[in-house]
Amino acid sequence: MRKLLVFAVLTAVFLVLVAGPAAAQGSGSDDSVLVRVNGDVDVPADERHGVVVIVDGDLVFESTATTIVVVNGRADLVGATVETLVVVDGIANLGAGTLVTGDVHLVESDIIRDPTATVEGSIESGAGVGFSRGFWVIGFLFMLGWAVMTVLAGLVLAAVAPGFARLAGRTITADLGPTILAGLILWIVVPILGFILFATIIGVPTALTIWFALLPALGLIGLLVAGVRLGEYITRGTEGIGHPYLAAVVGAVVLVIVGAIPFLGPLVVAVAGFLGSGAVALHAFRAIRSQPQEPAPSVPAAPTAAPEG
Repeated sequence: MRKLLVFAVLTAVFLVLVAGPAAAQGSGSDDSVLVRVNGDVDVPADERHGVVVIVDGDLVFESTATTIVVVNGRADLVGATVETLVVVDGIANLGAGTLVTGDVHLVESDIIRDPTATVEGSIESGAGVGFSRGFWVIGFLFMLGWAVMTVLAGLVLAAVAPGFARLAGRTITADLGPTILAGLILWIVVPILGFILFATIIGVPTALTIWFALLPALGLIGLLVAGVRLGEYITRGTEGIGHPYLAAVVGAVVLVIVGAIPFLGPLVVAVAGFLGSGAVALHAFRAIRSQPQEPAPSVPAAPTAAPEG
C-alpha cells in the first residue's frame, strides 16, 4: 500500500512539477533531464541539469536545477540552487549555502535544514502534496479533450445521419415512458446478458464486445442525440430541414458546460446519455418492426385444359 502511495504521488508530481519545467526555456540552467532508478547519483557543481528524478536511491547535488524529485531516498543539497524540491518517502537535507527559490514538497518525508540554507517559497508536507494541482491540471485537460471530442462527434452525426438524429431525439420528448423502458433494458438486461455469455467459452468475445464496444458506442450516440434535441430546443431550429449542425454544436457545448458542474453535472450528462441511448434503441426497434416483409414468390397456376367439345 505504501509503494502504491509513493508511485501515485510521484506520478502526480511528475506530471505537474516536472513536465512543465522540463519544457521551459531560458531558466539559466541546462534543460536536460537526469533520471536514475535504483541507484545513487552525485551531481557536482560543474554538471548542470534542468530536471533530476531519482527513484530508490540517494542524491548528492551541488549544482543548479529547475526541479529535483527523489523517491525512497535521501536528497543532500550542498550549496545548490533549486527551484522546486520534491521528496517522497525519504529525507531532504538542505546543506550549507543551499537556495530553494520555490517550494519544498515532502510526502512521508523529513527535512534537515542548515541555518544558512534558504527556502524562498513554502515547505509543504502531507500525502496530498502535488495532488491538488495535478488533479485540476489533468481534469482540465480531460474536460477540454472531452469537449472537443463531443462537439466533433456531434457534427459527424449531424452530417452523416441528420434524419436519424432528429427522429431519435424527438422520441425522447414524444415517448418518454417507452424511452425510459428501452434505456432500462439496454443498460440492465444487456449487461446481464453479457455476464451470462461470459460464463461460456464461445460467448466471451461477444460479452467483451457488448461491454467495451456496443454499450460505450450507444452511450456516446445517445448523448449526441440528446444534444441535438437540446440544441434544437434552444435554437428553435426547424426540424427536418437540412443538417442540424447548429443544434449539434449548441447541444454538445451545453452538455459539456453542465457536465463540468461538480456532482450535479455528471449526473445530468449521465441522464442525457441514458435517455438518448434509450431513444436510439427504441427508434431502431420500431424501424425494424416497420420494415415491410418481402412478399412470398407467387407460384403460377397450372394451366387448365380446354374442354373437349
